[in-house]
Amino acid sequence: MSCGGTKDLMLLACSGGSNVGQIANDAARSLDSLGQGRMFCAVGVALQMEGFPEAARAAKARVAIDGCEKGCVRKALEALAIPVDAQVVVTELGIEKAHRFDYSPEEVARVGDAVAKAVVAL
Repeated sequence: MSCGGTKDLMLLACSGGSNVGQIANDAARSLDSLGQGRMFCAVGVALQMEGFPEAARAAKARVAIDGCEKGCVRKALEALAIPVDAQVVVTELGIEKAHRFDYSPEEVARVGDAVAKAVVAL
């Protein structure tokens, strides 16, 4: 997983009540830990908590890491006219959505790699 090693990249992840939401969240957390971006609270942005939307707008680039095709993170940002520079959808990577929380490190890495590929063009 490598996104170019920038903290200017804001990672906003789903953390919904399914395996794919948790995989999205873990991938963002892993990328942040590796210095490949900065994880940020998508719910805080969506709720327009003080300073959150402004921080999202000020970021150099924003990546929505959505668990499924509903695209909650992307839609929340777009509803506030905050640009989405890249989006990764976990279910589009061949990971089936289920109400279970046992998933593999390989699935998290697959999402992290997809994020890295998505931001190369930014």
